[in-house]
Amino acid sequence: MRYQIADCITEYEPLYEMLKKKMEPYRFDGDGEAQITLTLTEEFCVQKQTEQPHLTLEQCEYIFAGVEFYRRFILQGGMMIHASAVEVDGKAYLFSADSGTGKSTHTKQWQKYFGTERALIINDDKPAVRREEDGWAVYGTPFSGKTDEHLNRRAKLQGICMLERGETNEIEKIDGGEAVLLLMRQTLLPRSEVMAERLLEMLDELFREVPVYRMRCTISEEAAKMAYERMKD
Repeated sequence: MRYQIADCITEYEPLYEMLKKKMEPYRFDGDGEAQITLTLTEEFCVQKQTEQPHLTLEQCEYIFAGVEFYRRFILQGGMMIHASAVEVDGKAYLFSADSGTGKSTHTKQWQKYFGTERALIINDDKPAVRREEDGWAVYGTPFSGKTDEHLNRRAKLQGICMLERGETNEIEKIDGGEAVLLLMRQTLLPRSEVMAERLLEMLDELFREVPVYRMRCTISEEAAKMAYERMKD
């Protein structure tokens, strides 16, 4: 089976219904050689499920297919970030934070403020980011975490925001050095030294070309409006 994920032709035959359903919107019937081939087997999933019995076989395939895709995606010049990506007027805004901080809840406030037809959740857990000829782009992927919100879309990356809970709403731009330290916690660091260096090179390039912010905020439409007004230009 062939899919197109983040503009990469990907070959894989899903083993279980869960991942098959999630990957269906990315089905690709066009021409071209595959850039990514996933190699998970049923035996591998059984082994992982034995090691982590709280997971089902379907969940094991879903999780580790995402890990394998991400590692191979680095070789295609891209990365995946633990973030919720919302698109407004063709531009994508990434909100990244530790699990439980409220990034998904925050992007839902964008949909309340702008409406669900204008504010689109491209991916609510692991959007793909890659530099294209016209700048950095954000893509939906089938690997979207617990909320299962993802769209097979591409949008220009307008900005990245590191989210923190607060009693008031405030946002500030941060420099690349601080951004690297914060975002390294929100992406998978490859074990391979070569791939890890490639990822760090991409992050360095990303932070030189895309503004990064830190925001402390309440869960409110006012916070969404403030973030948009600060990040849109």
